[in-house]
Amino acid sequence: MLEEYLRHFVYGTQKDWVKLLDVAQLCFNSQKISSTNKSTFEIITGQQPLFPHTLDSPQSVRSPLARSFSQEWKQNVDIARSCLEKAQKRMKKYADQNRRFIEFSTGDLVMVKVPDLRLSKS
Repeated sequence: MLEEYLRHFVYGTQKDWVKLLDVAQLCFNSQKISSTNKSTFEIITGQQPLFPHTLDSPQSVRSPLARSFSQEWKQNVDIARSCLEKAQKRMKKYADQNRRFIEFSTGDLVMVKVPDLRLSKS
């Protein structure tokens, strides 16, 4: 997933992708994981990250340099999120090609492969 994400990210910004890696990393680590419904950042720190562009609205910032930084950061975050969405959709597309959706009814016998399952001896 990370490789696919970075491929989309670098493809769109051939010239300045190195300076955008921090933004890409923060966006990637702030995405919620479906199994835990929490982001990697949140699992490690116990809270969601604060993004510079969300701390204060650019209109209320008096410094032109700070306003410019905030606006540029927001654009970079938008690019990173867009690339992450593209990577997720592409990964899902290829994963779904090898999936078979089968409905089972109550009483159906199924074979379950669980290589690390340890059953207690009774």
